[in-house]
Amino acid sequence: MGLDPRTPGSHPGPKAGAKLLSHPGCPNTEICKMSSDRALRKQQQLNNLVYVVTNQAKPGDRIVDFCSGGGHVGIVLAHMLPSCQVTLIENKELSLIRAKKRSDELGLSNIWFIQANMEYFTGMFNIGVALHACGVATDMVIEHCIKTRASFVTCPCCYGFIQNTSKFNFPKSEQFKKTLSYKEHMILCRFADQTAVQLPPQRRLIGKQCMCLVDLDRARAAEEHGYSVQVISMEPESCSPKNNMIVGVPI
Repeated sequence: MGLDPRTPGSHPGPKAGAKLLSHPGCPNTEICKMSSDRALRKQQQLNNLVYVVTNQAKPGDRIVDFCSGGGHVGIVLAHMLPSCQVTLIENKELSLIRAKKRSDELGLSNIWFIQANMEYFTGMFNIGVALHACGVATDMVIEHCIKTRASFVTCPCCYGFIQNTSKFNFPKSEQFKKTLSYKEHMILCRFADQTAVQLPPQRRLIGKQCMCLVDLDRARAAEEHGYSVQVISMEPESCSPKNNMIVGVPI
């Protein structure tokens, strides 16, 4: 993996314009009370994550959807992978109630719900997934997966909230520690949040490059723990300003 932030790894999944997933697990404007544009972008995000997970999953695998919210990712995975067990971890009760209601309506029998902060989850699993886990929540998910030697498929968000905590110090990887100070990493994270569509194209490009560097540091750190890691971009790019995915598999 190179350090050039301009060229995240090529996407292994469906290309722009590919047919969207269309089944009862996908969000729609009636069920989720989304605008049609937002529902389309959410389906495109799911299309990317689900493609990667379904190509990794084996019958009998346990898949955990961390920071699951209303269950968009976990419900789709349970629907598409009936031979796998899917667990949703979420600390907001109302979100899990909505997810449970949708799951019951679909008649899913391979899905479980846990209301808790992810650090209290101690179960064994094979694949961890997180869509737009905010700030260091992405790092918590990756750490959880590394401890369990599970694969991970994460899509980070809210880079500007990344900061040192009692559990994490940034930069994370030995390679980046040799190059960046903590203050420089913080500046990188602030610029990584400047990818909104309302911003000028050149500013968004700088934001995307900073996103890739932050995620390359995360990838390098996971590689130091015996993982093969890719930083790839969701397609189409318009599905989200935060369209990086970090995909790791234990070696």
